[in-house]
Amino acid sequence: MHYPIRGVLSQAELDTIHRRLQEAGYVDGRTTASGSAADVKRNLQIDADSPVRKELAQIVGQALGRHPEFSALAFPKRVALPTFARYEPGMEYGNHVDAPFLSGGTIRADLSITVFLSPPDSYEGGELVMDLNGTEVKHKLDAGDAYIYPTTYLHRVAPVTRGTRLVAISWIQSYIPDERQRLIAVQLNSVKLALERDPARRAEADTMRAAVFNLLRQWWDA
Repeated sequence: MHYPIRGVLSQAELDTIHRRLQEAGYVDGRTTASGSAADVKRNLQIDADSPVRKELAQIVGQALGRHPEFSALAFPKRVALPTFARYEPGMEYGNHVDAPFLSGGTIRADLSITVFLSPPDSYEGGELVMDLNGTEVKHKLDAGDAYIYPTTYLHRVAPVTRGTRLVAISWIQSYIPDERQRLIAVQLNSVKLALERDPARRAEADTMRAAVFNLLRQWWDA
């Protein structure tokens, strides 16, 4: 299950983030990489303890929390404090799988999310490249859009060849930890919503709503 989520951040929020990022201090991104990921990671990140990071993380966290698609796709139980990364020409992040746990083991990473902060025409390269069973799929979304995907996926960031790529990255512990069950819940919920919009299909909507709710009761990891 991997989806783009459009319009997570407003233009005003993007303007604030860009202004504050210009004032932030950056460190080598390898300081937060675990294991062999440090060997393929070439980027910069805001210092984890920076007050700027905490301020901007609050903006991104609130934006995700109010977006209905994020909740409908992730069923978020916990969301890690976002990391803000910067890629200059020549920087990249080779193939890797994100760590399974964060914040000292208090958050299990079921889903990863990249929030794009730079307009796509402001830099070349820098695509988020997903390995889907041996086939590479590239994503480069508009500023303010996000891409969500299971943390189990092998992925990379293509080398930046011009401009600057800015992103916010976070990880989600879901109330439905099983990826297959989560996908089924998303699919059935979309059918439920479509039926609920049609007054002539009230009976079918009621049946589908009961099925979705009963599955959630079984799968919910409270």
